[in-house]
Amino acid sequence: MLTREELSSERIDQIVADARKAGYDFFLTSEEREASLKKALQRYKPGEEAWVFAYGSLMWNPALEYAEALPSSVEGWRRSFCFWTPLGRGTPELPGLMLALEGGGSCEGIAYRLAPHQVRSELAILWNREMLSGVYQARWVPTRLRDGRVVTAVTFVVDTAHCQYCGDLPIERAAHHIAFAEGRRGACRDYLTNTAEHARSLGIHDPYIEELVHRVADLRGEPVVHAVPPDTEAVGEA
Repeated sequence: MLTREELSSERIDQIVADARKAGYDFFLTSEEREASLKKALQRYKPGEEAWVFAYGSLMWNPALEYAEALPSSVEGWRRSFCFWTPLGRGTPELPGLMLALEGGGSCEGIAYRLAPHQVRSELAILWNREMLSGVYQARWVPTRLRDGRVVTAVTFVVDTAHCQYCGDLPIERAAHHIAFAEGRRGACRDYLTNTAEHARSLGIHDPYIEELVHRVADLRGEPVVHAVPPDTEAVGEA
C-alpha cells in the first residue's frame, strides 16, 4: 500500500532518477510534473472545491486527504489494462499491466471531493503518484455522482502515443502478464484483485475486470473467491 511519505517529491525524484539510469528516459522530471500540474490547474478556480475520479488503485489506496468520497461514473471512457509497467508490478522481462481510462464505453468508480484548502497540496501528491512516466494525460471530465449530481472531476486517461501503451491486447495475453508479473510494488495480480474486490464492495459489476479475475485464477490454478460470474459477451466494456 502506498503511503503519503512514499509520494513526497524527494522520494519520487529518486525513483525517477533510478528509472532514468536504468534507461527509462521518458520518466518525467519534477519540473515536467509541475508544469503538467499547472496546466491542469488552469481549469480550476482558486477558492473552489475540486473532484478526482478514481477507477483503479486510487479506489482502494487513495493516499489522499479528502472531504468526501462518493460512488460515481463517467461516460465515454472505459477501464482498461492498456499499458506496460516494467518496474512497479513487473520486470523488463515480464512487464505487468496497469489500468487507465481508454476512450469508449463507461466506467464506474469513486469521486473524491477536495475542499478548497486541500486542492493544491493533494493534487501535487496525486501528480507525484500518477505522472511519473507521462503515460497518463490528466483530463477534466463530467462525472455523475450516485446521488444524481454531475460534477467536473480530474482523472487520468492513457496517452495512446506513449511507448508504454499496449491497447487492444488479446485478453489471454493480458491475463498471462497479470497472473505472473511481479515487481518492486508487488504482484500485478494483487492490483487486479484489490480493484475487483473494491468495485464489488461499491456494487460495481465490471464484466471486463471479472473476466480477467477468472482467467488469472485459471492460469494460476487457484479458486476464484467472491467473484461475480463473468459476462463473456461484455468483455472489454467497463
